[in-house]
Amino acid sequence: MNITPEVPRLDPVRVQVRKHALLNEISTKPARRWWRFTVPATVLTAGVVAGTLLWTPTTPSAYASWTAEPRAPGPEADGLVAGCREELARHDRTIRQDLPNWPAMPTEVSIVDQRGDLTLVLFTGPQSDQTCLGTPKGIEVQGGGGDPRGRPPLGSAKFSLEGSQVSNPDPGRGEPRRTVLARVSPDVVKARLETADGRKVTATIGNGWLIAWWPTLSEATKITLYDGEGEVIATESVGFK
Repeated sequence: MNITPEVPRLDPVRVQVRKHALLNEISTKPARRWWRFTVPATVLTAGVVAGTLLWTPTTPSAYASWTAEPRAPGPEADGLVAGCREELARHDRTIRQDLPNWPAMPTEVSIVDQRGDLTLVLFTGPQSDQTCLGTPKGIEVQGGGGDPRGRPPLGSAKFSLEGSQVSNPDPGRGEPRRTVLARVSPDVVKARLETADGRKVTATIGNGWLIAWWPTLSEATKITLYDGEGEVIATESVGFK
């Protein structure tokens, strides 16, 4: 009788870290040191084990309450921030098993973006950034970036795109979304993004950062920046140069 040994399942975070390290080793083209990666969603809803929750055509969308205009977060956001901190700490421990010199997970809350009952928290630090989304179905930690050398100064620029992150889970494992992250100058108090599928999404701005997301994979085509008087001060393309 032939017995096939069970193949061990690696932590998805470690898989992404190892893949990132391998790509760095084989790359012969000079590139920016700032890394950005996406890890599978982690569901922390009580009684649900990560990776076992399936979305089907009859399952209500976790993003059903999403709105193009953000609103002020409520007191319940404090509990979400605490849950996100715990999950980021777990990710940090996992990553360091393979890359001990990996930039530490950020701990400072720079933005809390509230859209309907969906809360997106942006954590930033001197060397890294990370987002954490709270939905009615749990917590999703996806996307992040960093560089051991830190970020270059914004200088006189009004806007610096830091990431356009895509979450596109396997069928039945989640829902697609796109997140745009940028740094902005202090005189930028409002920003609106236009997407390829016709959406006009107002970003949330705080502590020199800007973030916006929407529940499709459509790319952002441009972003318009406004000052405190509502005047347009710049229009930027949302793409890396």
